[in-house]
Amino acid sequence: MKKIAFVSTNEGTPWCGSEELWSQTAIRMADQGFTVGVNVKGWKPEPEKIQELERSNCCVVRRWYPSNIIQKLALKFLKQELFFDWLNKFAPDLVLISQGCNYEDKGWMEACLRRKIPYIVIVQAVGENFWAPDELAAKTAKLYQSAEKCFFVSQRNLELTVKQLATELDNAKVVRNPYNVSYDVALSQPKDNDVLKLACVARLDLLCKGQDILFEVLRSEKWKNRPIEVTLFGKGEQQNTLKRLRDLWSLDNVKFGGFVDNVEAIWADHHALILPSRIEGLPLAIVEAMLCGRFCIVTDVAGNTELVEDDINGFVAIAPKAECLDEAMERAWQRRESWREIGKEAYVSVRKVIPRDPIDEFVSEIKLLLK
Repeated sequence: MKKIAFVSTNEGTPWCGSEELWSQTAIRMADQGFTVGVNVKGWKPEPEKIQELERSNCCVVRRWYPSNIIQKLALKFLKQELFFDWLNKFAPDLVLISQGCNYEDKGWMEACLRRKIPYIVIVQAVGENFWAPDELAAKTAKLYQSAEKCFFVSQRNLELTVKQLATELDNAKVVRNPYNVSYDVALSQPKDNDVLKLACVARLDLLCKGQDILFEVLRSEKWKNRPIEVTLFGKGEQQNTLKRLRDLWSLDNVKFGGFVDNVEAIWADHHALILPSRIEGLPLAIVEAMLCGRFCIVTDVAGNTELVEDDINGFVAIAPKAECLDEAMERAWQRRESWREIGKEAYVSVRKVIPRDPIDEFVSEIKLLLK
């Protein structure tokens, strides 16, 4: 049986939605008898998901980074070759490199090329405001073109990467992330309709997820005086900043729900998703909300509008700015008597785009490259 290596370039947070596609694929392929190696950054405490990979017969290697300045300089001088040596030991037939964003690689593609090991790339998020210097853009373009396949989780991020690299990617394809609700879920509307409840389901990351934009809107007297409640579900390194900002602006209708494993439970008690993102791929939160029959209020970034159709199955702010989000929220508010029908439209339309088993489809793509 073939050997496949999975490398996650994520070094910013122990676990997030960008890690689900590669990790679930690794487990599925291990279950099917492939020899699977996994290379991830080491974390303390370690995410449960990493331990799940080991329980599923994946051989997990952790990259431990030095803490003192001399060791850090030595690692920089060696260009992480100590980490890349793992490729020699494992000797895979194919390497899957999963990137949180399109410039996150840090040398794994080059390491594969030097060793003549075929590799594929997953790109989750693409930032519209980040343009690499000429040298980096040209280098990245060649590395992407040298991949067996480049997989993007939204068509818009594929197109934006082509524009940022100023090159065609004939080896690119769109795939879908897995989700954490039943494909056949059928939720009734929340029982309490006296207060309209919005959920912002995202890690507490202001740069990417833009919760500050939402707070800016909610601080107006208009929204403070309406029977509306917004709960932030998720965790992150800016939780305390957001709590202080809520208190500073007296946002009494904003709550923090923490991280919740049972996503369906969120949507059993909330009417809609609000996601004021600046940077995205194709958010699991949108997919899951729509699968549960809840519509979404989103910003027009990345793949959001590949699922959310403005004024049809949700509402779209034309840019991640407070005035734009306020306009979209106002339109949603004015149609609050139709939220149930809009949610039904979301329920139907998302199933036209998102497959029942995205992992099975992705595994099939990888198997084609292993023949």
